[in-house]
Amino acid sequence: MFLPVEEQLERIAAGASEIIPEAELVEKLERSRRTRTPLIIKQGFDPTRPDLHIGHGVSIHKLRTFQELGHRVVFVMGTYTALIGDPSGRDETRPVLTEEEIEDNLATYEEQVFRILDPERTEIRRNGEWLAPLALKDILRLTSQYTVARMLERDDFAKRYAEGRPVAIS
Repeated sequence: MFLPVEEQLERIAAGASEIIPEAELVEKLERSRRTRTPLIIKQGFDPTRPDLHIGHGVSIHKLRTFQELGHRVVFVMGTYTALIGDPSGRDETRPVLTEEEIEDNLATYEEQVFRILDPERTEIRRNGEWLAPLALKDILRLTSQYTVARMLERDDFAKRYAEGRPVAIS
């Protein structure tokens, strides 16, 4: 069912500059092969625009590689993070969208992603499923696990902070 781990790793690493941490991936691939249980690979995409772009395509193709190796993909749509203007991975905070704008943008995502991913090996989830029910105490408990120092370790936030540009608590 599953190719030898070395062959899987070779295919996964193709076109990648680095796998972090590679030893952990190897361990998971070995366990998957030994137990004949596919890995579940998750990646999130925020619906701040109506279309996926070429940068998304690169990682979606890598997800397809995992599928071709027998693993499952969970395509996470950032419905809840789009409601708050998620600040991660950007030069500036993403815009806050209305639920209607989010739904309009999501309308095309599924069609676009299935041009690359195998629908039979893909689960589509919305992060609002688990984030929306959280109470303030749950959110504060989560935020207490993440420090400002840790946040500033990220290049995108550190650069914005050094330039005097806003970095939202969210």
